Amino acid sequence: MFAPVLVGVALWGCGKGPYTGSTATIGAVVTDGGHGSHRGGGSPTRGQALAFARAVNLTAADVPGFTRSHKQNSESAAERRLQGQLRSCAGAAGTSALRRSRGALAEMSSPDFELHRGIIALTVSSEVTVAHTAAAAAATLAAVRNPRLRVCFSRYLSALLKSQHYPGATVVGVSIASGTPPAPGTTGGFGWRVTATLAIRTIHISFYFDILGFVEGPSQVTLTSSGTVRPFPARAQEQLYRQLLTRARAHRL
Repeated sequence: MFAPVLVGVALWGCGKGPYTGSTATIGAVVTDGGHGSHRGGGSPTRGQALAFARAVNLTAADVPGFTRSHKQNSESAAERRLQGQLRSCAGAAGTSALRRSRGALAEMSSPDFELHRGIIALTVSSEVTVAHTAAAAAATLAAVRNPRLRVCFSRYLSALLKSQHYPGATVVGVSIASGTPPAPGTTGGFGWRVTATLAIRTIHISFYFDILGFVEGPSQVTLTSSGTVRPFPARAQEQLYRQLLTRARAHRL
């Protein structure tokens, strides 16, 4: 049902617990600003960037019990129109974050992994984007943290959901909360939680989309997870996030 939302989230990929403001809790991860420095150096080669992405991204072994999703997503003309409105609202800096893969040295995603237990459905994936320079990646991080982008993205998701047809259901609302998960030894972390709620008669059903990530030198690493009825488990989310962080620092460009 919510594949269109995931397509929208994937526009910027910041990438597959409740928090508000600039200081918050993301899953079980308490924020601390996560600032650090990356060793200087020239631009990595494309081969180095691809090797880094392969070494960092999630694999099936990281998510036991989950299976690889084979669903195909497609965009409608209405979705493309809303994406244009989103970029217009976000402005130049926001558009850079939304379309960060354009001009990137390399971009690679893990498969989408999913788990179903009755009406509860969980998904998780990761993505690695490598820019030509650490400065370019840091600029994307600044844009992601800009409150204007969050407001624009919330409007986009609300319009996108309302443009879909859900028999017997009404879109009650969409909210986005932001936080800064710790990412010691890196340029810094970022995090969003998107909550979409539908009403089916007197029953409200919520869908949660968590986007956590960090910038390490010229790379941006993102963990995207979702949950139907309840959020993706906080402990598992924290473990996967830390795993990506450890790998990125071990293989840093």
